[in-house]
Amino acid sequence: MLRRTIALALAGLALAAPPALAHSNWNSQMKDATQTASRTAGGCSIKPGWQHGSLFVTCDQRHTATLVYVFPISHSGSGHGGVQGTPTSGVSWWGHATVHHSVKVSGGALRVTVSVTGGKAVLSSVSVGYYR
Repeated sequence: MLRRTIALALAGLALAAPPALAHSNWNSQMKDATQTASRTAGGCSIKPGWQHGSLFVTCDQRHTATLVYVFPISHSGSGHGGVQGTPTSGVSWWGHATVHHSVKVSGGALRVTVSVTGGKAVLSSVSVGYYR
């Protein structure tokens, strides 16, 4: 039953992939939460977390902490570089807060912006995935 479910899910992904991405390479990268390009506390507290590479962020409802991560676009392998389609991003975190993230292509890099508000959160890692 589990194998059939996995096979159906993979088949669905294959059907969902746009034809333009058929000859593209999937790339993914991950960083520890401490590897920010910039941090704006915005009235919040940003401290090292208990786990190696993590951050402990505390904010009330009126304030927002903003953390920015920059991932260089991989140019290894064949192709001319650049991102095809829409890149994805993810944040590994736990706690009682509102955590949002977004990703955009900026020059030769992907820029992930993470915002935390309304509570306490431990951020562990940030990741991106993209076709090129």
